[in-house]
Amino acid sequence: MIATMRFQLSGYARSTRALAPVLALVLLLAIVFSGPLGGTPAEVRSGALTALGDLAALYFPICAWAARGLLDTEPDAQRHIGVVTLGRLRTVAGGLGAAFAFNVCLALVAGAYPLVEAVRLGVRFSQLLPAAALLPLSALAATALGALSSRAIVPSPGRSVLVLLGVYVADLLLGLGPLRFLTVPMIEWMGAAGRGPSAFTAALPGFAARALVWAALAIALYAHLRRTRA
Repeated sequence: MIATMRFQLSGYARSTRALAPVLALVLLLAIVFSGPLGGTPAEVRSGALTALGDLAALYFPICAWAARGLLDTEPDAQRHIGVVTLGRLRTVAGGLGAAFAFNVCLALVAGAYPLVEAVRLGVRFSQLLPAAALLPLSALAATALGALSSRAIVPSPGRSVLVLLGVYVADLLLGLGPLRFLTVPMIEWMGAAGRGPSAFTAALPGFAARALVWAALAIALYAHLRRTRA
């Protein structure tokens, strides 16, 4: 599986597909951090916490886009060959693993500035770890969404984009109502991050559980759909 991941990552990195989500993330970071973090250590910590919560929600579609692009880089014929030679389970797991690994790299880039700047201004790194944990959680759920909108599941490029954006927007809208328990809790963790460190830390286990369950169900659905597709 490691060899499959390495193969898919190398192919994606050499293609122009990898450039688009990276540039989108750079643009997002430039907008979110248009002003420097500053003030007292408490204000810096609050600002960094809010920024990390916002980033984990705003870069979700970028990670889903990146996962979709990585999985779509492999030609259909090559995907068929991989299923025959390696087996469907290893092929699916390798693709998902490669997509998640790339999105974790995006998460590291996204969280680098607020974490480094906050520590430089006197905030302990451990105080921001709960918020930093949102980034890989968001990346995991986004990877699952990207897989569900990939060419192996949705052959039409136009419909694929509609599925990706539609699920993201639906998640945000449902997060505002009584069906929020069905969502990746992006709206809720943004609100909790804005209320301060104590409120956020208390709510983090629930956010993590819901994001993990959502990702697990989406990945299970992807694996099930791939059983009838190459």
